[in-house]
Amino acid sequence: MDFLIEDIGNISINNGLVRIDCVRRVPGETEGEVQLQNKGQVVMPLASFVRVQGAFARAAEEMVSRGILQRREAAEAAPATDEEVTAALESFEVDLDESLDTEEPPAEEEKPAAKSTSRRRRKS
Repeated sequence: MDFLIEDIGNISINNGLVRIDCVRRVPGETEGEVQLQNKGQVVMPLASFVRVQGAFARAAEEMVSRGILQRREAAEAAPATDEEVTAALESFEVDLDESLDTEEPPAEEEKPAAKSTSRRRRKS
């Protein structure tokens, strides 16, 4: 099943679960106003959220190294308000001719084996 997540709203943590509000930005009634429409939630355990965040960070670094995305020069240049985010997204350019699947992925560094936390089911 595929889901299109246009944008995210609030992120909250409760009882070890991370809840990410999925939203859609729509023009408001007045010029420059943006309203958010709730489109559901993504709910995942905290450990899964940390793994997903790491995967997104690695993917973003790969896109920077391939020239698909460009890093901002200074952290203070990052948009802070909804209006600044909307303006930044409207002026954002992506090289759609560049495909992430065209090159072989970089060799992964060897990592120490992770300690398994899964439990084995006993056969009855």
